[in-house]
Amino acid sequence: MAVVKIGQVKTTLSKAMAYICNPEKTRDMELVSTNLDGESKDPLRYAQRFMEQQQDVGTGRNGRGDSVLAHHIIQSFDPDDDVTPEQAHQIGMRLMTELTDGDQYYVIATHVDRHHLHNHIMLSPIQISQDKRMRMQKGTLKKIRSISDRLCKDAGLRVLKEPKVKRYGKSRPDLYAQLKGESVKESIRLRIDQSAGRVESFDQLKQVLRSVGVFTHVRGKYLTFEDAETGMKFRDSKLGEAYDEMNIMVKIGQENLECISFNRSMIARQDSGTVSIWVPGTKRTKRITVPRECLVIDGQTIRAWLPRDSDQVLGDRQGRFVEQIPAEGLYEYFTPPNLNIDKLIRSSFPQVYTANPRQRRRLMAQAFKVEEVNSVVTEISTVREYLLEGGMTSTQAVAAISNTIRERQADLQSLIVASCEEGLTGEQVESLDAQISSSEKQISDLARQVRALRGHEQQRTRTDETTAQRLGKHRGR
Repeated sequence: MAVVKIGQVKTTLSKAMAYICNPEKTRDMELVSTNLDGESKDPLRYAQRFMEQQQDVGTGRNGRGDSVLAHHIIQSFDPDDDVTPEQAHQIGMRLMTELTDGDQYYVIATHVDRHHLHNHIMLSPIQISQDKRMRMQKGTLKKIRSISDRLCKDAGLRVLKEPKVKRYGKSRPDLYAQLKGESVKESIRLRIDQSAGRVESFDQLKQVLRSVGVFTHVRGKYLTFEDAETGMKFRDSKLGEAYDEMNIMVKIGQENLECISFNRSMIARQDSGTVSIWVPGTKRTKRITVPRECLVIDGQTIRAWLPRDSDQVLGDRQGRFVEQIPAEGLYEYFTPPNLNIDKLIRSSFPQVYTANPRQRRRLMAQAFKVEEVNSVVTEISTVREYLLEGGMTSTQAVAAISNTIRERQADLQSLIVASCEEGLTGEQVESLDAQISSSEKQISDLARQVRALRGHEQQRTRTDETTAQRLGKHRGR
């Protein structure tokens, strides 16, 4: 038999439709079918028809920001079953025929690129005969699974049991968070982890992630990951520090790294395998050559991620050896990467989701107040620890904490490298995951201290300026 799951598409329906109809996954769209009248196999046109139908009955997104554009049903077959792609596709077609009785449009695509066959089905939420929206009720998924099970039984297939997962008590906000995207975040994390071990460069990772439904965008200091099925986008900071650019490159190379960045204008020469860069401050008398697989390209800025434990060779204009220095020694020439403090800080309260917008605003306002109180507490304790008891200036304290952050980041890299090793037991994986999570929290707490010190210094500066202005006015009288 098959496992059936259901989700909703509320944005970028065209991207979701293009993903399920991907020719590389569906035998050049041979395994794509629809009950839309007179349509050729064009995913963009499918999406347009769905949208046109909703606008015709006045239920498009113009009046309702939360409207469902399509229900996304996934029907996964047991890899041990002797089922062909054609049979899987026909079972999906029968499922939709029985479920809708021809009263809703759908597009079904059978994917053959994974170890198990599975159908992706986009189901229009509009009932044709009544020109109204069909909402998923509490028992709808149970009904779909029941029909699917019966059709699979008739075809002589077995049941693919749902994976057993640990269940913990969750608050209502936590449940809403999962419904609104936390499960998508976890899916993206998993696909990144699985893909990073199969590639040798960031460009290859982007290609592999695209093939499994994740689009990767490099935008300044951040990476943004977009889930093709739902259209949801998440910055790397929302996935956790283990998924920022630095630590993804660590996952790829499976070794600790240092980063140097340079403008395209600094490239001396390049070929298919390497790029030579003029070393800053040497008046183009020295250059360093790095392999292409260690590069991340961000517009005109290029970042090279180099193994921390390997020496780097500098050459002259003719390519002759000049000197050999540790990777960290490159910061004598290249600007060390700045700490993006705001990016390192993890939110101390969960995003709140409720069906009632007014209640959501009230709960979020309360959460922000709690965050403000926490910030004040952090500032007081940090000032006392470093300035009052430690006798440091704000600048010295920020420098000291920043150095500690970099040390913790190096520790985090080592943990990530260890987690990429093959042959780990389940207990070892759980232990490393816990240590990575703990390391991320330590870095976040330290970053909060830096932000608190900077805020304290800014407030003190403003107070001093205000006092000086008042004294100046008083003397002028």
